Amino acid sequence: MENIFSQVERNIDRLVENDVNWSACATAEQLQRARNGQLEMTFGCGRAIPPEWFGDLHGKRALCLAGAGGLQAPLLACAGAKVTVLDLSERMLDKDRAIAARENLDMDIQHGNMCDLSRFADETFDLVLNPPSLFYVPDVMPVFREVHRVLKKGGSFIMCSSNPIAYVCDYDADLGCYKAVNFMPYCSLDHDDQGDWVEYGHTMESYIGGQIAAGFVISGYLEQQAEDITELYFITKGDKR
Repeated sequence: MENIFSQVERNIDRLVENDVNWSACATAEQLQRARNGQLEMTFGCGRAIPPEWFGDLHGKRALCLAGAGGLQAPLLACAGAKVTVLDLSERMLDKDRAIAARENLDMDIQHGNMCDLSRFADETFDLVLNPPSLFYVPDVMPVFREVHRVLKKGGSFIMCSSNPIAYVCDYDADLGCYKAVNFMPYCSLDHDDQGDWVEYGHTMESYIGGQIAAGFVISGYLEQQAEDITELYFITKGDKR
C-alpha cells in the first residue's frame, strides 16, 4: 500500500511541476473578496459551493484534506477560519507555504496521507473540505471513518469527486465517440497502457453509501459537467449529527 501512495505522490509532484491547470493558486482578487465576506469556493470543476454550506467561518477549525495547492486553504483562512492543510504532495504543499508567507496567513501545513488522520484528536474540526482526490485511494471507507471521527458534532464534510461514468467509458477513435468498456470499480494498475499512473474509479454506492455507513447524513448534492462529456463531477455535503 505504501508503495502505491509513494507512486501517487510522485505522480502528483510531477504534474504540479508541469503546471497542470488544477494546481493554480487563489488570486489576489479572490483572497480579498474572501476577506470581505464574499467567499467564492470551487473545487476546480466550475461549480461554486453554496455559501450556506459553510455558514459563518470565523473561528471555525477547518481541515483541507488532500487539499493543498494554494486555493481552498488560503481562501478559508481569509474568510476567518483556522485552517489545517494535509496533503501527500510536497509540491502542492509548497504552494500553500508560499501563499501563506506572501499573504501573512496563519495556516497549519502538514504532509500526510488522507487515509490516516491519527495525528488529530476526536472532534477536532468544524469543517473538512476534500477536493477531487479520493480516486487516488483504493478504498474510500478508511477516509470517511477518519473524517467522521475528527469532525465535531454538527460539523460538515464537503467533498468532490468524479462520477463513475468517467471510468466506465473510454474514447474510441475508430467510432469517433465514447464507448462503455470498463467494469466498476476501476483500477488503472489493471491496464497496461496506464504506465505508472495510479488511479481508482469508485462506485456511487461507495461514495454515497460509504458516507452514510460512516455516520454522515447527506444534506447537499451538486453536479457539474465539464466540456468532456464524461468529465462529470459531483459534490456532497455530509453532516455529523
